[in-house]
Amino acid sequence: MYNKIILDIIPPTLFGLMLFFVLLTPVLAIENNLTLDMIDSFEKDQPQDKWFAIDKVQHFSYSCLVSLGIQYVLVNKMGKDETSALPVSLGMSFTAGITKEIQDSKSKNGFFSRKDLIANTMGIIFSVIIISLPSSN
Repeated sequence: MYNKIILDIIPPTLFGLMLFFVLLTPVLAIENNLTLDMIDSFEKDQPQDKWFAIDKVQHFSYSCLVSLGIQYVLVNKMGKDETSALPVSLGMSFTAGITKEIQDSKSKNGFFSRKDLIANTMGIIFSVIIISLPSSN
């Protein structure tokens, strides 16, 4: 059963996240009238966004906990089955991460960090692994 859950849930989830990034990037570029040169200069002008920083740990943790929390409510309080609740909990967590980055990009000294989104995605993937573990009952 464990293998069936992994094969049925993770590939579509990862595919959905990858598709979201692939579709979102050109839309953002067109909306903001960005060219490759502008994107390169934009990334150079950004403050140091280190891969290994407390900010990335927070993004990973929050995304994982939001996914797990929503999953818990949907399954244990609203009576949904785990398979149908999983895309909802993952989507809501990912939406919260995207919303946070958009909010950061609009603040005075903030910027939209793809590294933060990757940390969010890793937290979401970790929550899928936790949710997919067989129960001890």
